[in-house]
Amino acid sequence: MKIKQSPPYAPLLIESMRSLGYSFDTAIADLIDNSVSAQAKSINILLDPSDNPQLIIFDDGNGMDAITLEEALRFGSRGPLEKRNEFDLGRFGLGLKSASLSQCRRLVVASKHDGALSCFSWDLDEVEKTGDWSVLEYSQEEISKLPSIDLFDSVESGTYVLLQNFDRISASSHDVKKTLDTLIEIAEDHLSLVFHRIIAEDRVTIAINGRPIASKDPFLENHKSTQRLREQSINIDDKKITLQPYILPHRSKLSREDLRKVGGAEDLRTNQGFYIYRCKRLIIWGTWFRLLSKEELNKLARVKVDIPNSLDEIWSIDVKKSTANLPDKIRKNLYGSIKESIFGSKKVIEYRGKLNRDEDITYIWQRLTERDGSVTYSINRDLPQIQILTNSFDQTGQRVLETLLENIEDNFPASSVYLDVADGEISTVLKDNQKIVDDFEEQLTFADKLGISRDELINMLLKTEPYASNDDLKEMYNNHQVDL
Repeated sequence: MKIKQSPPYAPLLIESMRSLGYSFDTAIADLIDNSVSAQAKSINILLDPSDNPQLIIFDDGNGMDAITLEEALRFGSRGPLEKRNEFDLGRFGLGLKSASLSQCRRLVVASKHDGALSCFSWDLDEVEKTGDWSVLEYSQEEISKLPSIDLFDSVESGTYVLLQNFDRISASSHDVKKTLDTLIEIAEDHLSLVFHRIIAEDRVTIAINGRPIASKDPFLENHKSTQRLREQSINIDDKKITLQPYILPHRSKLSREDLRKVGGAEDLRTNQGFYIYRCKRLIIWGTWFRLLSKEELNKLARVKVDIPNSLDEIWSIDVKKSTANLPDKIRKNLYGSIKESIFGSKKVIEYRGKLNRDEDITYIWQRLTERDGSVTYSINRDLPQIQILTNSFDQTGQRVLETLLENIEDNFPASSVYLDVADGEISTVLKDNQKIVDDFEEQLTFADKLGISRDELINMLLKTEPYASNDDLKEMYNNHQVDL
């Protein structure tokens, strides 16, 4: 048996790898991973969306010498099973090349380390011409002619990534400039979420054309109404995974800025679930991994999951670092975290729907559970106001009143109310306090004409919605209150 070498044909394999599934925003995120791994504190994305567009990503990280840079430009420079620094966001040794070349045909990388500047490039036209893995090394004179290369003048070390010849965008768009403007806007939104912890916690600035990206906060950790539940941990192969469940505030308590941080009002429901972080970098979010379905009453529940890069294999994190699968060995452990957060989410929404009752208050609506488990709502016939009306009508009037109440109950828009309450669309318009007092007095006057005890009625009304929560009324009629 002979061993023969069978090297892949470079032009075909590289063209195939360009179709790994990167979008523009995931490609940019993968490139920024390298800057974060290099401990950069400032990362600037410079886009020139002209008819011949080019994009530069420049950082002030550790930089690389010529030997290290050439190795970094090699496809598969590091294996996925290789032990990495605990803060390394890489995995397959492909991200820099595959992400860049998924969008363009020329990748130029220059890096400064110990005062020396080196530069290498992949040019797919050159690869196609030579039919080989032809990486280009730039001379100092050639480096000096690169666009905005003077960025290195202000840093002791750093790396410069230049993308040119956006062939796929040019081929699919009638207006390349407009298309790139749209893509960079989408990328900004993506980066503000994916790197939100790195921006906020590690104080790393990511800017587009000099304008810093504002980080999102899918958990609204600093909001006074956010519930931070009990943190849990799972040990797998002597490595720790931490889980931190949160319950977001109800929509009615969220400002416009709060909604921006969590991804927008329309995404509240779709973004519920687990948020998986690898070295603080968000990998996948808005999924329950089929442990339960997405529902309106679950939408305030979010669980932050921190995993170390040493457990990449069991999570099946892909080349793009945009998907992951839930390992079977921790599935049961995660379910406990779900139960706690889901219960809390439902409780917040149910509270806003007035389902939690005070037994000492007479409510307008009664919640009734039938034998088959179904729930219905009925108007409380024990309300003093209804009793007054009933006593003032003859039998015909009483039947008309009862029919009216039944029609209101039968046509209660349960589905619409459910969705509106869950979405926070229903707002309560509070009456002027004097108007409440006047209404209260008017009912007492009407009761006097019917010969109903004033003291008894006051006592009943002060235990009834909406008067039970009015401190002014309680103080005004304090002498009449009994058993309150």
